Amino acid sequence: MRLLRLAALGLVLLAAAGCRIEDRTPTGTRRDEDAIQELVAQYARSFSQESWGEVRGLFWRNGSYSGPMVPRSVGQAVSIDSALAVIARAVGGTDPENFELRVLRTDFRQDGDVAAVWVTIQRRAPRPGSTRVVERDWVEHLVLRRMGGNWRILSVAGASAPRGSLGDRR
Repeated sequence: MRLLRLAALGLVLLAAAGCRIEDRTPTGTRRDEDAIQELVAQYARSFSQESWGEVRGLFWRNGSYSGPMVPRSVGQAVSIDSALAVIARAVGGTDPENFELRVLRTDFRQDGDVAAVWVTIQRRAPRPGSTRVVERDWVEHLVLRRMGGNWRILSVAGASAPRGSLGDRR
């Protein structure tokens, strides 16, 4: 019986020695996470302040935007410069208290020099053609790239959140 136990223990140890746990944790540091979170916060602050030059500065040269603030008739991603021109016209002259982007939640993943961030945003803005202010939630997916130690946005794609999924506030 003792020999059988030793044989079983030997087989278990042999099997354990043959197992290898692979660590597939994405590479990145806490400093990267902080830099990415700060970039997302700056993105929302700059939009809220209608600081279009600051928003533009967060993107790489050929950055693109496809989201709820660009007319659906466009039907595709546009350069960030074109998107900001459309957005600036749409909110131009709005009372600063009536236009705000607020980050509700971020989920991100970073691996090396590439990161993806899902951002749930609440936008408060006047309804077109009205003085009534409405709040609407939407989700944006930001793709970021680090080059030369700097994180910048490559692209933004977004869509309005389905009604009721995040708490419709109309």
